[in-house]
Amino acid sequence: MTARTTAILGKGGVGKTFFASHLTMAFSYLGVKTLVVGCDQKQDTLRALSAETRPPLMDWLDSTDYDYASIAPEQVTVPIGPYADAMELGASPLLVGHYAAVLDEAFHYFSSHNLLDRYEQVIFDVTDERWDSVLAPLFRRVESVVGVTAETPESLFVLNRLLRAAQIGGYELEYPLVLVGVVNNASRDPLAFERYVERTQCFPLMTVPDLPELAGLKAFHRTLFELKSLPQHLEQVLDGFVKIADMLRGEPLNIFPVSSLDDEEVWKLAPAVNLPS
Repeated sequence: MTARTTAILGKGGVGKTFFASHLTMAFSYLGVKTLVVGCDQKQDTLRALSAETRPPLMDWLDSTDYDYASIAPEQVTVPIGPYADAMELGASPLLVGHYAAVLDEAFHYFSSHNLLDRYEQVIFDVTDERWDSVLAPLFRRVESVVGVTAETPESLFVLNRLLRAAQIGGYELEYPLVLVGVVNNASRDPLAFERYVERTQCFPLMTVPDLPELAGLKAFHRTLFELKSLPQHLEQVLDGFVKIADMLRGEPLNIFPVSSLDDEEVWKLAPAVNLPS
């Protein structure tokens, strides 16, 4: 078994963890053995899926003086169901802006335990700390990237920078990653998002509506997949996650945007607002 690897990128607060946790359970629903890895200083990926806690990987490494062999995978992973596990990498021991060191340590640990060979799919819920060299250790190793954004110009700006970095990694540095597409989360009026995908030719994977019943799931450590009955509008959301998981299990698609936007162009995507005089 050799895992396929997918990174979930986007600005903080746009719902990357919501998307990553639902995508994890969509793979589990399809019977795909999946590991979701929280790559964030806040360490909230595990909390979105389980009330159980585990010390993050960086805490274990620090307490064992980086003795990788002494840390069993069962010490850092939490079973979410028969087909899904979750783990947190933890905070960087260095200054903010050095999460690349955490990613390098994580892949060293994965290699020492052949951890990625235990799964069919691995999802990285990625920090938005920075969007350049910090992500290089990840971009060198992941196969696919999914961008998550909200409607705000700020979130589209960060998404654009992240996808530009992924594009450079894929084309100029010949990293083996491809951009699968972008997701618009908690959307009320997707006009700016629609303008962005039209201008960049990114593939729009899904638009998740802004609904209170979705916003409240995280507090209860669950996703739509754990709910016994769903109204039709939420079944459609759940089906969207399953379709994306199914797409990621198929043949990889090389559909990078034809061109990312200049920073100034991104700020012009949102509808004009008339300020009071």
